Amino acid sequence: MHGHHYGNAVESPPVASLWNARMEALPPEPGCVMTSIALYRRWRPQTFADLVGQEAVAEALQGAIREDRVSHAYLFSGPRGTGKTSSARILAKALNCEKGPTPEPCNKCESCRSITDGTSLDVIEIDAASHGGVDDVRELRESVILAPAIARKKVYIVDEAHMISTAGWNAFLKTIEEPPDHVVFVFATTEPQKVLPTIASRCQRFDLRRISSSAIAAHLARVCREEGVDADDAALQLIARHAEGSARDALAVLDQLVAAGSVDVERAASLLGSVPQDVLFDFAEALATNETGPALRAVSTISEDGRDVRAFTTQFLQHLRGLFLVQRVPDGSDLLDATDEVRARLSAQAERFGPAQLVHLMRLLAGALEEMRQQAAPRLALEMAVVRATVPEADPSPEASLARIERLERLLEIGSASTALESSAKGLANENVKEPLRPVSTESKERTKQPAKQTPEKRPTQPQTTAINPVSEPRIVEPGLVDMEKVRRSWPVVLEEVRKLSQRVHALLAETRPISFEGDRLSLEARYAFHADKIATGKNAEILAQAFAVVFGTTPRIFASAAPDPNKSFGPAKVADDEKPEIANDVGAEALDPLEALKRGLGAEVIDE
Repeated sequence: MHGHHYGNAVESPPVASLWNARMEALPPEPGCVMTSIALYRRWRPQTFADLVGQEAVAEALQGAIREDRVSHAYLFSGPRGTGKTSSARILAKALNCEKGPTPEPCNKCESCRSITDGTSLDVIEIDAASHGGVDDVRELRESVILAPAIARKKVYIVDEAHMISTAGWNAFLKTIEEPPDHVVFVFATTEPQKVLPTIASRCQRFDLRRISSSAIAAHLARVCREEGVDADDAALQLIARHAEGSARDALAVLDQLVAAGSVDVERAASLLGSVPQDVLFDFAEALATNETGPALRAVSTISEDGRDVRAFTTQFLQHLRGLFLVQRVPDGSDLLDATDEVRARLSAQAERFGPAQLVHLMRLLAGALEEMRQQAAPRLALEMAVVRATVPEADPSPEASLARIERLERLLEIGSASTALESSAKGLANENVKEPLRPVSTESKERTKQPAKQTPEKRPTQPQTTAINPVSEPRIVEPGLVDMEKVRRSWPVVLEEVRKLSQRVHALLAETRPISFEGDRLSLEARYAFHADKIATGKNAEILAQAFAVVFGTTPRIFASAAPDPNKSFGPAKVADDEKPEIANDVGAEALDPLEALKRGLGAEVIDE
C-alpha cells in the first residue's frame, strides 16, 4: 500500500503568490493547454492560522506540539469542507518542518514544500473508500514498520475512515494501539459513529464544526481582494449561506461566478437556484393576509421558471425563521444572518404575523419538505401547505386554531368588535356567527296557566362550585398562548361552537360568563345556582369543553359557581329594558323559580330533568 500518494494540493497564501510566479516562469510545452488552479485548491489552508472557523482545534494541536504531547493517533470528524484533511497536512508539516517540531510551520523548507505538493515520501494519504479492505490494511501494517525516508515522523492520513470494513479495522487494531514511535495516524471522517468504538477510544478526537456564514463570507471577501475580483457583499453572503458551513463549497461557487464574469447577487441567486428577496416577502405577505390565489400563483411562477421547488421551500423556511427571530428577539442580531436592510424589512413584516401563526407556517412548510423527501410531487406538496395556511377550515389542527385566534385578536384590535367578530368567524367556521338568542317577549306567547311557585328557591350563602373532568385527558398548550384575555375576547366564538353542538347548552350559557382560566381550569360564573349546577355536570360540561377545544386547542376542566348578585348581566349581549320579558303582575321576579323564569322569559321547554 505504501508508495501511493493521493495529496495533490498546491501552495496557497501566504505562498500562493510564489506558486503563481513559478507557474508563470515555466514555458508551456508544445500542444499543452494551460489550465487554472481551482480557488479551493489555491486557497487551501497551509498553517493553523489559515484554518477558517476552527480556532479551538488549531489551538489544541499547537499546544500539543509546543508541549511535546503529540498523540500517536487522531480522529478528525466533521462535515465536508470544514478542514479535516487540511488540518492533518498542517499537523504533518508542523511535525516535520526543518525548524520544528513547531506550531508554526515555515512552508519554505523542503519538507513543508513536499507535503504541500503531495510528493513527500513520509506523508502518505490513503483513500479508505477504495483501500479499506483487509489486504490493504495488511500491506499498510507492513509499511508502518519501516523508518521515515527523510522526515522525523511518518504520517498516515486516512481519508473517509468510516469506509474501512470491520475486518479491516480488526486487522488494524493492534497497530493503532501500539504503533512505532516514528508513526502518527490521522483518520478523517464525516461519519464518526461508523468508526469502531475500539478504534475511536485509542485516538484523540477533534470535532470540526460547521463554519459560520459570517466567517465564510469574510473569507470569500479576502479571497476576492487578493484575487482582484469585484464582488457584491450581498452575493458573498448568499454564497456563504448556501454553502451550509463548507468553505470548499463556497469557494467552488465563487470560482464559477468569477469564470462567468461577475459576482453580483442576481447572478449568484440564478446559479444557486435561489429566488430574490422580494419574492419571499411577497409570498409571506400573501400568507399573512390569507390570500390563496396570489400564493398559489407565486408557486406556479417559481415552478414554471424552472426553479427547484424544494430549494424555494427551504429558503422560505429560513425567511419565516427570520420573521420569528426579529419578532421574539428584537435585539438578537447575532441570531439572524442578514443585512441591515433585510433585517429592517423583516421587522416590518413580522408585525403582520402572530407567534403561533409563524410557528404553524413553519410546521406546514417543514411537513411539505418531508412529503417531498417521500417522493411526493414537490409542487403539489407546497400547494397543499399553502391551502392549509390560507384556508382556515382546511386545517383542523390545534396549531391552526391558535393561529386563527391570534388573527381574531388582531382584527378585534384594528376594527370594531362586531366587524372583527364577523370577519374572524369566517375563518373559524364555514358560516357566519349568528347573534346570541334573545328573550322572546311574552306578548307573543300564550301565558302559561301553570301556577308559579310562591316560595322562592333557597339560595346558599356561599357560592356553590361544581367540577367535571372531561371525557379525554386535558391537553395543556404552551403557557402564555391562551390566557383569560383571549378567552374573554373570543367567548362569542366559543358560544357559536356550542350552538352548533347543542341549542340547549347554548341557552344555558347565556346566563353564564367566564371569570378565570388558569392552566386547564376554566371557571364560570352563573346567574343562579341552577345554571351553575347544570353547566358544570355531565353532558353539558363535555359539550362546552369540546367547543372550547375547537377554538383554543386545549380541553379544559369546567368549574361553575353561582353569582352572589343574581341581578348582574351575563352573556355576550345585554338585554335592553324594552326587550325584557313581561311577567304577570301578580307574580314578582324574585318569586319565580329559575326554571319557571326560563319557561316564561325565553319560551324554554323542558326536555329532560
